[in-house]
Amino acid sequence: MKDFLLDINVEELPTSYVRPALDRLKSAFIEKLKAERISHGNVAVFGTASVLICYIKDMSLRQEELSREISGPPRKIAFDENNKPTPQGMGFAKNQGVDVKDLKIKQTPKGEYVFIVKKIKSRPTKEVLRDIAPDSIKSISFPKTMRWDDSGARFARPIESILALLGRENINIKIGNVEAKLIKGASISAYLKKLEKSYILDQDKRKLEIEKMIKLAQKKLGLDECVDKNLLEETNFMVKSPVLVVGDFDKRFLTVPKDVLAASMSKHQRIFPLSKNGRLVNKFIAIIDGKGRDIGKMKKVYANILEARLKDSLFFYNEDTKKPFSDLTPKLKDLIFQKDLGNMFEKNQRLEELSSFISERLNINTAKKEDIKRAAYLCKTDLVTQMVGEFPSLQGAMGMEYSLRSKEKESVAIAIKEHYLPKGLDDNLPETMEGAILAISDRVDNIVGLLGSGIEPKGSSDPFGIRRNSHGLIQIIKHKGFRIDLTSLIDKTIELYNRRGGFKTLPYKPEELRGRVINYIKERLEFLTPDTMPRELKQAVLKSGCNDIVGVFKRVEALSKISSEKYFLKTAKVCERTSNILKGAKGEKIGAVNEALLKEDLEKNVWEAYSANSRAIENLIKEEKYEEATRVYGDAFFEALHKFFDNVLVNAEDSSLRENRLAMMQAINKLYTNDVADLAMLPQIVV
Repeated sequence: MKDFLLDINVEELPTSYVRPALDRLKSAFIEKLKAERISHGNVAVFGTASVLICYIKDMSLRQEELSREISGPPRKIAFDENNKPTPQGMGFAKNQGVDVKDLKIKQTPKGEYVFIVKKIKSRPTKEVLRDIAPDSIKSISFPKTMRWDDSGARFARPIESILALLGRENINIKIGNVEAKLIKGASISAYLKKLEKSYILDQDKRKLEIEKMIKLAQKKLGLDECVDKNLLEETNFMVKSPVLVVGDFDKRFLTVPKDVLAASMSKHQRIFPLSKNGRLVNKFIAIIDGKGRDIGKMKKVYANILEARLKDSLFFYNEDTKKPFSDLTPKLKDLIFQKDLGNMFEKNQRLEELSSFISERLNINTAKKEDIKRAAYLCKTDLVTQMVGEFPSLQGAMGMEYSLRSKEKESVAIAIKEHYLPKGLDDNLPETMEGAILAISDRVDNIVGLLGSGIEPKGSSDPFGIRRNSHGLIQIIKHKGFRIDLTSLIDKTIELYNRRGGFKTLPYKPEELRGRVINYIKERLEFLTPDTMPRELKQAVLKSGCNDIVGVFKRVEALSKISSEKYFLKTAKVCERTSNILKGAKGEKIGAVNEALLKEDLEKNVWEAYSANSRAIENLIKEEKYEEATRVYGDAFFEALHKFFDNVLVNAEDSSLRENRLAMMQAINKLYTNDVADLAMLPQIVV
C-alpha cells in the first residue's frame, strides 16, 4: 500500500465554489475506488481559491481479484448418464473460454446446475488512476464553467497544473491540454510538510484560526464577540496564511443604517464590521494573506477604499430618502419581473390581491388586513432605489428602513423585510402575521408564474429559485400553522395572471397549470417531510392529498407513530385488498351502494360495519384524530372483509350485483384513503 496525492492548481475560483468542489472530489474518489475494487484508508481534501488537494492514505497497489460464478445448463443436460459432457455442456464451456474439466456442479432450489468460477484479472492501481482521477475532476459541477483551451475541457476556472503521486511515483493525469506537474524523488509526506510551512493547508483548521483571531481582537477592544459565519467561510478560502488587521473609519458614516454599513464592508472588501452592545462602531477587522506585510500600509489601504464606499452609500441613502418611499413605487412599471410575466408594479398589484385573499380565508381582522395590503403595495419598491441597485442583498432591509423613515406603520415595514424570508432551507422564517402572509403571496406568485412560463428546475440547477420558493412556501405555512386551501390559492394566482394578460403567450390552460404547480409542490413536500418507516408512508399520505400542508405534516407524524401497530397493519390490509379489487374493475359503472341488492349475509355484514362506523370514522378524521380513526377503521373492516373475500365473489356475472359490490368496496376504501393515506402503497403488508 502507498499513499496517493492529487494537487490541482487553478486560476482563482469564486470562494463559494471551493468547499462544494472539495466535497465532490472526495466523494467521487471514494465511489470510483470502490467500483474499481481498490482498497484505501482515510480520504482528506484541502483547498483554497487556487488549490484543490485530495490525499488518500494506504491505497492498495492493485485491484482486488474478483471471482464470478456463471451458471450454465442443468447437470442432466450438460452431462449424460455416464457423466460425460454433452454437446450442450461442451458448448457452455467453449463459450466461457474454459476447459470442460473446469465445469462444476451446484445444488440449487431448482436442482443441480453446471457453473464455472471466472476470475477477473486485476490491474495495477497506477493504471486505474489514469482513468478515475480525470473522471473525478470532471465530475465536479459548478454554477458556471468555462473552456480555456481548444481541448473542449470545462472547469470553473482554467486548470494550470495537476500533480499526482502514488508514493514517490508520478502519475501522468491528463485534463485538456494541461501539462502534468512532475517532481522527482519527493515523498508525499515531505511534499505536504513543505506546503504546510508556507500556509495552513487544512481549511477547517484555517477557518478556526481566523475565527479565534477575530474574537481575540474583539475581546481586547472591548467589543461584541461575534463573527459573520458566511463572511468567515468566504474569507477562509481567500487566504492561505491569515493575518489580522484592525482599522477604523470616520464616525460620521455611522449615520448610515447598520445593514448598509455591514454590506459596504462585507460585499466589496470582505471585512468584518464591529459592534458594541449591538451597535456598530467605527472600526473594522480585515483578514489579509501572508505574514511580514506592512500592516500600517494595509490598514490605510482598507480605510481609504472603505471611506470611498461609505461616501457612495451615504450619497445613495440621502438620494433615496429625498421623497416619501411610496412615491418610488410607480417606478416599478419600468422594472421587468420576468419575460412574459409583466413588470414589478403588476406583481405588487397581484400581491395586494393575493394577500387579501389569504387574509380573508384566515379571518384576519380588518386593520391587520389593510396593513398587509399596504405592505404588499410597497414590498418591491426598494428594488428601484439606488442603495439596493448597489447592494442587491439589502432588498427588504432597505424597504423596511425607508418605510420607517416615511412614517409607515412599523408592522408594514417589518412585513416588507420579512416577506423575503426564508432565503434558504436553514434561514429564519417570518414571525409576524403580516410578514408571513405577504411571503406566502410572493412565493405562490413566483411559483405559478415561473412554472406557467415553461421554466422548471433541472437537476441541481434552479436559477429562477422555483425550488427555493416552494420550500419557503411550505416552511412558512407549517411554521405558522395556516390552514390554507392550496388549490384555491393557486387558482386565484392563475386568475390574477390571466386577468392582467400575464399568460397570453404561455403554453398551459389553467387546469393544466394548476396540476403542474400542485405536483411540483407535492414533490417538495415529500422532500421536506420527515423520513418514515416504511419509506413509502410519505407517498401514501401525499396520495390522499396535499391541499392542506399543515394537515400533511400532521398525518405523516401521526401514522409514523403507529406504523408498527397491529391495527395500523389491519387498516393497511383493508386499503390494499379494496384497492386491488377496484384496480381490476376499470370501465365498470360504480355508483352508490343499493342495500336492496345485498344478497349474501357476509356482504350484509360488511355493509352493516360500514353503516355502523363510517360516521364515527369521518368525525375522527375531521377532528384530526388519525390514530383513533385508523384503529376504528381496521377493527371495523379487517375481519368482515377477510370472510367476505374468502366466500363471496365480488366480480359476479350478474352486472348489478357486481357493480353494487364494487360500490361497497369503493365506499370502504375512500372512507380512509380520501383524507388520511392510501396505505395500499405500502409494501408487503402482513398482519
